[in-house]
Amino acid sequence: MKNIKSVLAFALILSFNLHAIPEGAFTTLHVQAKDVDKYIELMKKNTGPFEAIGSDVAGVCVTKTGHQYPGEMFVWNAFPSVEKAFAATDLYDPMNASGSYERMRVVKYSATFKPLKEFNLQPAYERLWRLNLNNPMAYTQKMIELEEAIRSAGHDMNIGVFQPLGGGSEVFHVRAVSPSAGELGRVVDDYFAGGSWSSIWDEAAQYIDNIVSDTIEHCQIIYTK
Repeated sequence: MKNIKSVLAFALILSFNLHAIPEGAFTTLHVQAKDVDKYIELMKKNTGPFEAIGSDVAGVCVTKTGHQYPGEMFVWNAFPSVEKAFAATDLYDPMNASGSYERMRVVKYSATFKPLKEFNLQPAYERLWRLNLNNPMAYTQKMIELEEAIRSAGHDMNIGVFQPLGGGSEVFHVRAVSPSAGELGRVVDDYFAGGSWSSIWDEAAQYIDNIVSDTIEHCQIIYTK
């Protein structure tokens, strides 16, 4: 039994050293907006909350398909560390917002996410899977391979894997980002046509216990420090 535990411990260490986990973290504030476009314009003109929490970059993701409710979207903030992301929760409380913010949204919940692989922050059209993973690091390694293979096949795509921290019932987020909705669909067409990279996606399925949700979002940056 002792030898088995040693082997398992060594295997776990190896899995975490397959790639370097990047620095940084993201916070998300999930809301139901009464008017999505007006709410986004309000945030663009009133950057005080982003400045107050020390956000490096902030943006929004609006759910386009797979909604759980009308006006589903979230506001995200990028920080250089988990320390800064956690500290931000003491600097601004969205639950106590008043005025226009209170009238234009219903706050659902907030969370913090840690990227498990390098991720180019180029928000656009994004397919988001919420997943329960049985081996997050092995899955992340597959996504690193997949991203490289998809790009080699001629697609402009960024893939991110994010672990929730203090996220309540949130699970791992996996994002596939393309510059347009059509390009996002072109990648899917390539998969069903037996694209050279499709086997990597299929192999990664062994690390997924279940898919909690599958949505398409339109994301954009609305604030930069």
